[in-house]
Amino acid sequence: MCVRYTLHKTDAALNAISAALGAPLEAPDWAGPKFNVTLTSTMPVVARQAGATAVRPMRWGFVPFGGRGPHPKLIANARAETVASLPAFKKAAASRRCLVPANGFYEWATEGSTKLPYLFTLAGEEPFALAGIWDPPAGDLPETYCVLTTEPNDLVARVHNRMPVILTDGAMRRWIGDAPLAPEELKLLTAPFDAARMATRRVSRYMSNSRNEGPQCLAPPDEPRPEPELDFG
Repeated sequence: MCVRYTLHKTDAALNAISAALGAPLEAPDWAGPKFNVTLTSTMPVVARQAGATAVRPMRWGFVPFGGRGPHPKLIANARAETVASLPAFKKAAASRRCLVPANGFYEWATEGSTKLPYLFTLAGEEPFALAGIWDPPAGDLPETYCVLTTEPNDLVARVHNRMPVILTDGAMRRWIGDAPLAPEELKLLTAPFDAARMATRRVSRYMSNSRNEGPQCLAPPDEPRPEPELDFG
C-alpha cells in the first residue's frame, strides 16, 4: 500500500508535469508544502476533463459510486493489476486517470516490534507524479482520488511488498486522460519504476504519526541503526 507521501516542493512537481504535458499549470495559493500527506488530505491533482487539463483540489480517499453513504469507506489505493476490471475502479480507470504530484513517498520496515519509516525519492530528488484515478463530487463528497500500486522494484522490495506507480516525462502524457487505455499500454505504464533511478533513506519516526507535519518529517532517524547495502551493479 501507499498511504503517505510528501509534496513539499509543489512548484517543482507541477513544473515537471507542466513540461511533460506541454500545458501551463500553476500551483494554487492553497497548496502549500505538505510533508506528510495522509488519507483525507486535500491535495493538488492534475486531471483532464472535456479536453481541459487543470490543477484541481481533491481529497485523498476514493469513494466509488457503490460505496457512498453516511459513512463511506475511503480507498487510498487501487491495484494496477485489477484496476481496469474491478467494478469499484474500472470506470475511473477508463475515463478519469490523473496525475498526483509528489516529491517522495514513505513506507515502513518492521524491526522487532518497531516500524521504521523510509522515504523513497527519485535520484537527485527529481519531482514526479503518482498514477491516480479520481471520482467526481456527489452530495457532500468533494472530488476524490486514489493512488495506483504495483509490484515493488528491487529497492522498495527491501521494505515493502507494493509500491506506488511512478510516472515521469512521456509516461505522464500517456497516463492522464479520459479515454480508455489498451490493456498492453496500461500494463506498461503501471510497471515498477526503475530502481536504479531511485534513492531511499530512513527518516524520523515523527512522521509515523499522521497528525505530525512539517520539515521534521524528513529529518534523520531518531537513533542510529545500520542501513542496508543497496547495490544495483
